[in-house]
Amino acid sequence: MSRFVHMLRFLSLACAFAFAMTAPARAQDVDAALLVADSVLITNDERLVATGNVEAYYDGIRVFTDEIIYDQKRDELIIKGPVRISQENGDILIADSADLDSKLENGILRGARYVLNQELQILSAQTDRVEGRYTVLRKVVATSCQICGTGIPIWQIRADRAIHDRVEKQIHFRKAQFRLLGVPVLYLPHMRIPDPSLKRSNGFLVPKFVSDTQLGFGIKIPYFITIGDHADLTVTPFVTPVTKTLELRFRKMFRRGYIEFNGAMSQDTILPDEMRHYMTGYGAFNLGNSFVLSFDIETASDSGYRSNYGYSGRDRLGSGITLTRVKRDVFFQAELLNFETLRDNESNKTQPTLIGNVTYERRYQPARLGGELRATLALHGHKRVSITDILGRDMTRVNLDLSWRDEWSIAGGMRFGLTTSLGLDSYEIKQDSTALGRSTQATPAIAATLRYPLQATGRDGASYLLEPIAQIGWAGGSPSTLPNDENVISEFDEGNLLSLSRFPVADRRETGVVGALGLRWQRLHPDSWSAGLTIGQVFRDTADPSFSSNSGLQGLTSDTLLAMNYSAAWGGAITARGLFDAQFEPVKTEARVSYSRGKVTLAGTYVQLKADTQEERTSSVAEWSLDGTYKINRHWTSTASFQYDLLTDRFAKTGAKVIYQNECISVGLGATRSFASSTTLVPATTYELAVSLLGFSTGGSGKAARRTCRN
Repeated sequence: MSRFVHMLRFLSLACAFAFAMTAPARAQDVDAALLVADSVLITNDERLVATGNVEAYYDGIRVFTDEIIYDQKRDELIIKGPVRISQENGDILIADSADLDSKLENGILRGARYVLNQELQILSAQTDRVEGRYTVLRKVVATSCQICGTGIPIWQIRADRAIHDRVEKQIHFRKAQFRLLGVPVLYLPHMRIPDPSLKRSNGFLVPKFVSDTQLGFGIKIPYFITIGDHADLTVTPFVTPVTKTLELRFRKMFRRGYIEFNGAMSQDTILPDEMRHYMTGYGAFNLGNSFVLSFDIETASDSGYRSNYGYSGRDRLGSGITLTRVKRDVFFQAELLNFETLRDNESNKTQPTLIGNVTYERRYQPARLGGELRATLALHGHKRVSITDILGRDMTRVNLDLSWRDEWSIAGGMRFGLTTSLGLDSYEIKQDSTALGRSTQATPAIAATLRYPLQATGRDGASYLLEPIAQIGWAGGSPSTLPNDENVISEFDEGNLLSLSRFPVADRRETGVVGALGLRWQRLHPDSWSAGLTIGQVFRDTADPSFSSNSGLQGLTSDTLLAMNYSAAWGGAITARGLFDAQFEPVKTEARVSYSRGKVTLAGTYVQLKADTQEERTSSVAEWSLDGTYKINRHWTSTASFQYDLLTDRFAKTGAKVIYQNECISVGLGATRSFASSTTLVPATTYELAVSLLGFSTGGSGKAARRTCRN
């Protein structure tokens, strides 16, 4: 049978009859409908009958069936099933038969199955379409679980009636019964859920069951509240025999930025006479012309609150506001910071609590001189609350740095570099009778660097580099005798091996004759493996007592720096760095290993630090930590983590979690155990169970883990 293609206007079918009886036709009206069928007939009683592989399209709606009859007198479509109606947003209606108006907006579908966003499916005995906006389903069963044969879905909602509002994107159930594995567990006279296409809506989020050795057993039930199109508030009550807690989160997007605040208030038996609370907030705004304004806030009622409830284990609070501008040749930053310590061995009166910084840096490429010229202006001030002499010391400083550097190729392929700088510093100290009130100094410096890069290419295509490095430099002046407030901790690594000064900030500078020797080796092959190795050491004619014993820079000869990295196409990677003394005993070491391939992901770190009173570390540290994930199959995932203290030979923290997810449910069961004990950390074990129903807006999507039915 020949296949005819008709462009017919359903609202004026009498006019279309003439075209249908003579030849295939296309009406050029934008409101016309497209009808494709194996056979199209006009009966004597003014009915259009389309049969055989019928497809109809009107206003974004497609209908697929075996037979459609259009009754002109009633302006009605009689569709003999099975019928499939696909809407523009991806929703699908499947029914045994249907009676609809010509615009497909009103009518009845019998034995219908309604599929939203290819996830949530609603089965009904009868479905009514009302005004093109509402879909009314009667005697319904709703689930996003895959149903095979006569199997029972993991979860389902049974209701006398369901109404889907396509405009508001909400599904309302009447006399709803929620079932798990076919067993009724909850009855609600009215129940509302967002459809899968809705991104934001008022309602409950995924609940979490929590059991903690300190807080007891309870459940967290978040409630999400939309505040316009660009803000929301999440309220989470948490009640156990030990605590009554209310958690809050507020977020708001602006045209040029965003803000977010998180906090909680608790009345508990741990500190029964206090209202405990904490708050954190941060935000950033693009002010235009490359300026960014950002802020962050941290507050807490007491030192142990955030640790008790698992919000944070940090033992210092920091707040601040920062204005930053970064361009190709310009850097500007102004910030005002406030810090509060939660440690028992520190006092907020004698610690710098208010800090201000302004930094402006600009670089130039002078055409005649060549190289790079940099100018940096820095202003800093910090203040203590205490007015006691020495303990309440306040300090301000102004630093101006002018530097020029360039590099040339010389005979034999060697590279020669020259760096010069001039530092102008002014310091003012108050409330410290042991230090001068105001002092200024100028520090000229110059350094010459020689590199000999040797390159080669292996048979496998790998690139090799071997580069010996030598530097000799001089800086005027003598080691600073000012109180050391800012450079308590100094690091020595491959990044500052050739620096003129290795102090983090300019409240003091390296002086005298300083030399550095280094060796760099590198292999690069992205298809097999790549690696790098750096060895370096610093020599000076005058020791600087401001460097701590653990910095690696104390004395006339520094500790030996050894750094390496390795990465391979098979998924493994190692990064390690260490400082070794004259007997090649480790002073400070750190390493990170990782592996990611197939179902396994691993990441581990190692840290070893010696005790150092100058760095306010009274005991040594040696610790391993490891995090891992193993994807058992499409549905099961396991994670585990631990921190192990090598000095005490015990675990500091352990944790494990198992997650199951398919197309309609996600279940996560986890446990963590903290063994640490301090003023802010208390040994505790916490169990968490989170259950999320997938397939509609609040639960998220489960398409990636959809199960399939076996024959």
